[in-house]
Amino acid sequence: MSEKIKKIIVISLFVLVVVALAFLLYLMFFKKPVTPPEEVIPEEVEKERERVRLPVTKQMWEGMEIKDRLDQGLPALEWPEDDPEEIIEPVEKIVPQIDDVAQGGRTWVNPVLNEKVSFPTLAADGENNIYYDSDSGYFYSTDIFGNKELFSDQIFYNVEKINWSPVKDKAILEYPDGFKVMYDFEKNQQYTLPKIWQDFSWNRTGTKIAFQSISAYPENNWLAIASPDGSQSQPLEHVGENADKVTVSWSPNNQVVAFSATGDPRGTWEQEILLIGQNQENFKSLVIDGRGFEPQWSPQGDKIAYSVYSAQTGYLPRLYIVDAQGNQIGQNKKNTGLATWAHKCTFSQTGEELYCAVPRELPEGAGLVLELAENSRDDFYKIDVLTGTVSFLAEGAMGGYNVKDIYLSAEEDILYFVDENTNRLRYINLK
Repeated sequence: MSEKIKKIIVISLFVLVVVALAFLLYLMFFKKPVTPPEEVIPEEVEKERERVRLPVTKQMWEGMEIKDRLDQGLPALEWPEDDPEEIIEPVEKIVPQIDDVAQGGRTWVNPVLNEKVSFPTLAADGENNIYYDSDSGYFYSTDIFGNKELFSDQIFYNVEKINWSPVKDKAILEYPDGFKVMYDFEKNQQYTLPKIWQDFSWNRTGTKIAFQSISAYPENNWLAIASPDGSQSQPLEHVGENADKVTVSWSPNNQVVAFSATGDPRGTWEQEILLIGQNQENFKSLVIDGRGFEPQWSPQGDKIAYSVYSAQTGYLPRLYIVDAQGNQIGQNKKNTGLATWAHKCTFSQTGEELYCAVPRELPEGAGLVLELAENSRDDFYKIDVLTGTVSFLAEGAMGGYNVKDIYLSAEEDILYFVDENTNRLRYINLK
């Protein structure tokens, strides 16, 4: 390489270094820094920030030293009197109250078992429960904690309906094909009943059953009684073509065995309900305010709770209580105002209180078509039978339940029921 070219390269490198140094000096000492545009804070946001800086009351602010006010970002000398929204009061956290014992508010509903049960009832000891397990075909007894044991080692498959004796030592089992048996759990013995017998009801001691004997010919249709094993049957009243108007329901005082909606016509919605005894008695009748009569006896047999529907109630059920013994039959009728059915209620042992599950909402026509109430949720009410006073007992926590098979423990400290949607046995504490 010639001497001339070397000089040109050296001069070029020198010029590049000088230019680079000059640019660096410009960046360091002469170029102005780029500042971001000023943030524009909306007035609402500014107020919100100001509120956060004032988390105390005026009384608390007045008790502070100026230094403490400044340390906490508070106004040093003046309290913003003109803008009360600048003050944030402490927000109290409200925790929903759920009671362990029913006392008129939201109440815990406890599971007895985490499995399905069918036709549960209170056991003879007044504490445990008896139920049918449709999956296994066995009957079990269980305590309130879900500790279960076999009630019988006999298996009964596909039972469709069970009617328990009040003594809980026997039950009538009905199958889909019309086959019916009475099973004695103490004797482990089964008795076959005629297929044409239906609508069973036990007397209080469990020594007799009432039923309707319904054949293909109306002239052979009778209301009758018999021993639980099917022997000693005795016809009481010829029902003919009126079988669908008869409700078999043996009263605890042993006077009445059935109701019949065959009284004299009294208008579109009034009905005369006849009471039928065992010996052709001429009982006074009941006059009810609707259709769909569904009764339930008090333990003493001196009163009944019944539900009916009418156009006046939007075809919803309405619950009544009335005297039903001797010369008092039909007296002291009380309209509870509750839109529920008698099968959702249970009497106390003295008959002085009635506990009912009442749907929160019912679509119009639910009294006519019970299926319309399938998705309803029930609250619990207590009724003073003597005065008719209704009091709110409990709202089931966790959304509530659709109640069926409701009954009390012997001590009346527990209210048992089955949830219609899951067939789980549950309870609420009353004491």
